[in-house]
Amino acid sequence: MPFFVVLIYMKTIFLSIVLLVSAYNCAQENLDLTYLAQTRGFFLQIEIHSSKLKVTHTRGGETKERELTQREQDELKDILTHTDFEKVKTTESTKSHSDAAAMANLSLTLDGEHREFDFDHGSPPKLLDSLVQKMISLSETTE
Repeated sequence: MPFFVVLIYMKTIFLSIVLLVSAYNCAQENLDLTYLAQTRGFFLQIEIHSSKLKVTHTRGGETKERELTQREQDELKDILTHTDFEKVKTTESTKSHSDAAAMANLSLTLDGEHREFDFDHGSPPKLLDSLVQKMISLSETTE
């Protein structure tokens, strides 16, 4: 086989690898999650943008932030890939919206697709429970 043919194959393989790595990194950066729970006396906002975690406990208050570890990012990604968001649309939370519970909103943008879900804080739909619990547990690790 002539050298130039081998060179073309090598360039093609190299470019394919570069494109795959770029696509993987872009998918990582397209993660936007926001959890907001509030009543008159309670406020919690958790934002995850790419690898950054931001937590606010009071309206207009100080926002604490930190970088997510690779392990935390992988855990979130695993939860997101195993959640069927199409089924969540038809699933009701276990409690009805009432004055007794803080109203919660989960907003997410994943791979360019935006979705929002409303439910009582502490009572997310079963299909969203692991994601909400993970976000809340991550929020407790900010200093």
